Amino acid sequence: MVDNDGKISVLNEAFKVGKEFISEYVWATICLKKQTLEVFYRAKDQDTAVLIEKFEYKRSEEVNDLRQDIGKTS
Repeated sequence: MVDNDGKISVLNEAFKVGKEFISEYVWATICLKKQTLEVFYRAKDQDTAVLIEKFEYKRSEEVNDLRQDIGKTS
């Protein structure tokens, strides 16, 4: 939920999404490959979510591709 300052908290970090979203629920997605954090909002009268903010989100550790011997089992 967006706080009274127009910010959200993700992993103990604050991100400003805008005062127009105060008390609204949004969701954030961290993309490790693109090193971004994207914030989406869907109004009650809308069918689809809209990207409202995009932040640079640098990772401190290297992320490796999934090993071929690890995966889903059927």
